Amino acid sequence: MNHTKKNHRIFSYIIVGILGIYYLTPLLMTAVYAFGDEWGKSILPNNFTVQWFIELFKDKAFFQSIGRSLLLSVTVLSIILIVMIPSVVIIYLNYPKLDRALQSISLLPYAIPGVILVTALLKTYSKTGISMFVVLCGALFISPIMYMGIRNSLQAINTKQLIEAGHMLGANTLTIIFKVVLPNLRVGIVLSSIMVFSGIFGEYVLTNLLIGGRFETLRIYMLRRMNENGHLASAVMVCYFILIFLMGIIMYKLSNKQKHSPKKIGSKKKKIANNEHLTSVIKESSL
Repeated sequence: MNHTKKNHRIFSYIIVGILGIYYLTPLLMTAVYAFGDEWGKSILPNNFTVQWFIELFKDKAFFQSIGRSLLLSVTVLSIILIVMIPSVVIIYLNYPKLDRALQSISLLPYAIPGVILVTALLKTYSKTGISMFVVLCGALFISPIMYMGIRNSLQAINTKQLIEAGHMLGANTLTIIFKVVLPNLRVGIVLSSIMVFSGIFGEYVLTNLLIGGRFETLRIYMLRRMNENGHLASAVMVCYFILIFLMGIIMYKLSNKQKHSPKKIGSKKKKIANNEHLTSVIKESSL
């Protein structure tokens, strides 16, 4: 039995190692190319240099493109959070049929190619006078990520049972949602926000076609640089990955130290402890 478990563990490590090599190799080669000078006759570049990064950081357009990408990402994320959180909570709690329909509808942006989606948006809004920036901020193509993240979190914490328990203790629905439900959705919302933010920050097709090349985001800037110099484009890509990584860490830290239960605790005991904690919170808020 132990021998079988050991074999399964070794096999799991091998699979994870293969996947790690598969995904990390392109990133590593991009970084090597960004620091390389001449690379044509050997496995590695002839010389390593920071020349491309120095040239990149001297270009004001690079920092302006980062600023535009940040503006776009923050605007879209803010709109999605303001619209989606109350909408998903209300629909999940009060309209189960609509919730089931939205689960199917939320898959459509992934089934429809981006170019077709852009064409439909242009056809619909081009004569209305609505800015394409506002249309893009509607984030029709990225909102399903936030919808599924919030909904799965609501389902994971047994929201309906928590609200019923709160009503039995005398708390009203709004108190339960703000004091109990939303704090428990924090991790799910933060993870979904990171995915939305990184998706918008690196979006190219929709941004380029809806807003245009005059609003040069980081990805549009990178494509322009790619046509000029591959080393510079690789340097931009390295900076892009570093930015996404740092922003992910910052957003996770800003999720604010959610209370962690003790590690050595059984699943049943953990569930009981969480329920007791939530009950005490509801009871305090209802006083």
